[in-house]
Amino acid sequence: MNLKTEIPEKFRLYLSGGEFRALFVSDFHAPSDRDWDERLPRALGALLDEAKPDLCVNLGDFISDGEMDSPDRFERYVAAIAEPCETRRIPWCHVPGNHDRESGLPTEVFAAHPHCLSVRGPDSLPGYGTYLLPVYREKGGEEEGPAFHIWLFDSHAGGWPRTFGIPEPSGFRNVTWGFDRDGGVWHAQTRWFWETDRAAENRYGRKIPGIMGLHIPLPEHSLIPRNPSLTGMTGELEESAGISAVNSGLFAAAYERGDISAIVSGHDHINTFAGRYMGIELSEDAGLGYDVYGSDRLRGGRLITLRASDPMHPGSRHVYLKDCPGAADFLFREGRDD
Repeated sequence: MNLKTEIPEKFRLYLSGGEFRALFVSDFHAPSDRDWDERLPRALGALLDEAKPDLCVNLGDFISDGEMDSPDRFERYVAAIAEPCETRRIPWCHVPGNHDRESGLPTEVFAAHPHCLSVRGPDSLPGYGTYLLPVYREKGGEEEGPAFHIWLFDSHAGGWPRTFGIPEPSGFRNVTWGFDRDGGVWHAQTRWFWETDRAAENRYGRKIPGIMGLHIPLPEHSLIPRNPSLTGMTGELEESAGISAVNSGLFAAAYERGDISAIVSGHDHINTFAGRYMGIELSEDAGLGYDVYGSDRLRGGRLITLRASDPMHPGSRHVYLKDCPGAADFLFREGRDD
């Protein structure tokens, strides 16, 4: 496996003071036939100023209906949500959500922005937007290999029953509780992670610590709110975790490889929970969008701080928009916006 063909090299990411801060946001849900709520880019800018990340990762659901009604509107929208990172010179990237498809959200429109690291990913994989970002210890030390890996996955749309035509009897409920018909990672992507991670270990003579990001939560995410004491849960569960109906084995692969410390998901707009299961933190980032249901009390993003001094125990916290300077400018209202 040729790692160089699978790792984007638009420009490199490096630790700063022995740390690397990645901010995960998601679920903007812009409408397809009109412009988006003008608070969205300003809210993202406020989060960036508060979290001061080295990378901003958008976990998808940029729009609600698959595509916008014109290419011009879509390009203006991407420019608007890119502007907070671009003006601050913060690298950013994205994966698609279950409402996002390549025909309506071509990667090239995102990647045209100077600080965007998004790539389509290997053609051999299903979907698009499954790729790997390396973080190096310092400039000039690239030959020693990455200090960390950030693994990003397309979790698809349509769900397993609709995608593969699997009959789903009325009233059937998956035993993993709270499952969603909207998508999930496929086994081919799990195999890609396993093989690419092993190739990196063979190349550099060591395992490379990493974290993962994707839109649809893994089935194991639901174990956190079901076992809050045992997993040391923080944050809130305000809706069922919308997990995949089929388990692709990605969590098991991450656990067996032994180098993944955290897996962050989006999808559920009013969940901010995080907890550790089998040594891996599983968290959700809550939605940031204003054109869809959400909570003014919970809007924000998940900040993961990777540390060279303790690579398997990253810092993790939900950054609440309501706590950011200037929050009053976003016209917050009490309670949930439906």
